[in-house]
Amino acid sequence: MKTFTSFTEKKRTNQAVLISAFVEETGKNESFFLPLSVTKIDGNTLSVDDEFWKTKLVEMQNPTTEKLVAISTALYESGEKSAKVSVRAKLKSLDRTYEIWLFLPNSKIQDVTGTQNEDGGTNYTIKVPQWVYESALKNALEYQLNNFWNKDKEPQEHYTAEDFTVLNDIK
Repeated sequence: MKTFTSFTEKKRTNQAVLISAFVEETGKNESFFLPLSVTKIDGNTLSVDDEFWKTKLVEMQNPTTEKLVAISTALYESGEKSAKVSVRAKLKSLDRTYEIWLFLPNSKIQDVTGTQNEDGGTNYTIKVPQWVYESALKNALEYQLNNFWNKDKEPQEHYTAEDFTVLNDIK
């Protein structure tokens, strides 16, 4: 069993615990989730199953780099926990462009760069992990579809998220 005598529990769900602790093998403080099924917490001591710990340690020592995307947008409003960003999308069957608001968690935004455009406004380039962008876009489109475009249509006439084309520069 891998044992930690000094750790901070940051969050707990029904299935896992997020802790922060000094990991001797990496030589630094790390934050990571541990499934409760392989973890035992007894007061100030946390023990982890050896087999699971070996796998977790390999992940920590060889972190995967997340693929980032850069979103070009004219709207960037940073809030307390998330930033509002707009993308322009066109519904394939209609000749009209819609502004879709995405809410990106501030904790996942890697970089924000603002440049002035010819009109005196600011264009922003926001870098986030690709999965964050895709999830935010899917959620925003589904909200629009459920609450507006598909509201009075028969199920066989419903639009889907795949019926949209995003017009912003996404790199």
